[in-house]
Amino acid sequence: MHIYCCEFELMENLFFASREVNNFFQTEPVIGNYALAYALGLCRANYHNEGEITYATDLEQLNEVGIYVTPGTLTQEARFTVVQFNALSDSYWFQMEQNAISVNRQRIFNPKLKARATNFPQIGRLKMLSIGNKGVFYVTSRDEFRVPRYIRLGKFMSKAKISARKQNYRKNQVENVSYPHYLNPNDLPPEIQVGMFDMLNIRPTPLIRHVQLSGDFYELADKSKTKLPARMKFYTDF
Repeated sequence: MHIYCCEFELMENLFFASREVNNFFQTEPVIGNYALAYALGLCRANYHNEGEITYATDLEQLNEVGIYVTPGTLTQEARFTVVQFNALSDSYWFQMEQNAISVNRQRIFNPKLKARATNFPQIGRLKMLSIGNKGVFYVTSRDEFRVPRYIRLGKFMSKAKISARKQNYRKNQVENVSYPHYLNPNDLPPEIQVGMFDMLNIRPTPLIRHVQLSGDFYELADKSKTKLPARMKFYTDF
């Protein structure tokens, strides 16, 4: 098993629609491990999608080759940037109809013509993770894996820089150890015992942090003697 500690730094503002409160769209200070798996090029999403969720198919391929990615946890206090957006039409004439904006003046004279409802917000505010936020995630791989230096993340494909270091480790069985970073609870092996934890309830799966765990761990040879739960793999029984 090869383990890589990946430290990342945001080179651009990063936006995920973690929470939507009216017309305020918020990014939580975490990067989900599904998002990282796609960003690292381990999974490939189809360019055209008819609304089908393909997590199970995509992530099962990683289980077959023995690759796993943990969620990305910020290592400093999160910094945010809030911006406003306006997706209204820039045409000379427009009017607001039911859940849609009409730019066709012929609708005034022909009430049977109706604008199609739009499935995206037209005005609002975005709360994004600011440039310079730093964090860490781990990659475990059965074979050696080359972590890319730069990746793209989020709705706007924001750039992030990665510094990856291969870790020496030893396998230990430990009881009641506190893991400080985020984990995907669905991906933990069934034999590990889970105690108290803090939960972040976001989609597509909640994440936990500061969790008390007992079981098999990889004890890394870093300054903090990080203990990473062993045998984690992507949950695909959606």
